[in-house]
Amino acid sequence: MVGRTGRRELLSVGVLSALAAAANFTTAAAHHGWSWAEDEQQELRGTIREVYVGQPHPTLRVEVPGEGLWLVELGNPSQTARAGFDANSARAGDMVLAIGNRARDRGERRMKAVRLQVRERTYDIYPERIRS
Repeated sequence: MVGRTGRRELLSVGVLSALAAAANFTTAAAHHGWSWAEDEQQELRGTIREVYVGQPHPTLRVEVPGEGLWLVELGNPSQTARAGFDANSARAGDMVLAIGNRARDRGERRMKAVRLQVRERTYDIYPERIRS
């Protein structure tokens, strides 16, 4: 049997857990949403310097002539895999064409890719978002 003090402690733990879960959800939703990216899409061409396929989402580091190193974010791992892209799809030194939405902050070299072309293969990461 839980006494009055025990109930308060359980209630406090429950409230704190709920608040922590809500904070984590809000942070994850903001990080993985599109609000940080421009509405307009653009092309980014360069040389892949690094490929990461893992949580929270796969990324490419792409060297763009005259601009420097860009971070190209893909979908979550499951979504990226459904598009056919995996750890063997690209490697450092490959040329890439990424189509997507760049960061609203022009000082940030970051893009959310909706489509990639690597090694003569096309990967539609977000097919519903591709604008022709």
